[in-house]
Amino acid sequence: MKTMTKWIMAAIIMMVTGVLICGAAFAVLGFDFHKLSTAELETNTYEVKEDFQNITVKADIENITFLPSNDGTCKVICLEEKEYPHQVSVQGDTLTIGENDSQKLQFFNYAVITESPKIEIYLPKDTYQALSVDASTGNIDISKDFTFDCISVSLDTGNIDCQASADGDVSMKTDTGHIVVSGVSASTMSLTSDTGRMDIANAEISGDMEIREDTGKVNMENVTCRNLTSDGDTGSLVMTKVLAAGEFKIKRSTGKVEFNQCDADTIYVKTNTGSVTGSLLSEKVFITDTDTGKVDVPKTITGGRCEITTDTGNIIISVE
Repeated sequence: MKTMTKWIMAAIIMMVTGVLICGAAFAVLGFDFHKLSTAELETNTYEVKEDFQNITVKADIENITFLPSNDGTCKVICLEEKEYPHQVSVQGDTLTIGENDSQKLQFFNYAVITESPKIEIYLPKDTYQALSVDASTGNIDISKDFTFDCISVSLDTGNIDCQASADGDVSMKTDTGHIVVSGVSASTMSLTSDTGRMDIANAEISGDMEIREDTGKVNMENVTCRNLTSDGDTGSLVMTKVLAAGEFKIKRSTGKVEFNQCDADTIYVKTNTGSVTGSLLSEKVFITDTDTGKVDVPKTITGGRCEITTDTGNIIISVE
């Protein structure tokens, strides 16, 4: 046992020593992480002359931006590592932007660069079919100037800012990044995040809307849809002027649920310790159940069903 303890203590001492050495090295460099990088970045422009209807982007840590072209031509401008340029080509009717296989081994080179690699995609038309983006840690910005048949974005830790609309489905997924959706119309919408925050504003969804969030906060304002489903753990849900022709189906563990001038034909809300408060726009038949929380709802007997269940959270609802 004494021998094992000595080995553990030695390991801890070595770890602490390593951290101190790294800190001292960074201090000597004036915390200029460019000096640690072995990568040389340069800006390259790829002109795309072929016509295409779909766009597929696969990236690692690049920031990706979709912008309207000001000269009617398509071009892709990349701030990229000089020795490992991106691949840009049209395959069939799809514009494909991706990395060379050798680029996948260069993450450490980028990891200490304060100026992130980036991809700017200038598109000549305002309407396309499918947009698919699969990336790791970079931010993604999609301009309001475009409309797609469908939009699919998958990201790990970066932020997503989408202002483009879709005739079909909009699907966005990130782990820790912030999702912003603004001024968007779509047939259906699915947003998923673990710890990142979500902001959805001025959205018109003709079909169903699904939001899945673990610990991040969700803000919704001026949103219409057919049905809204929202699941979460500790993150709160704040809704302002959100209207559903069908139902709200909301579930939270400790996060609060707040309605501000919202309405749906049928409302189901279930939380554990989170409170459910706010205002609705039409009368409801309220069915409430709580263990220790306070309940204050109108004693109306007409309208759709509004069922709210909490363990310790309060239930305080008014009808405007």
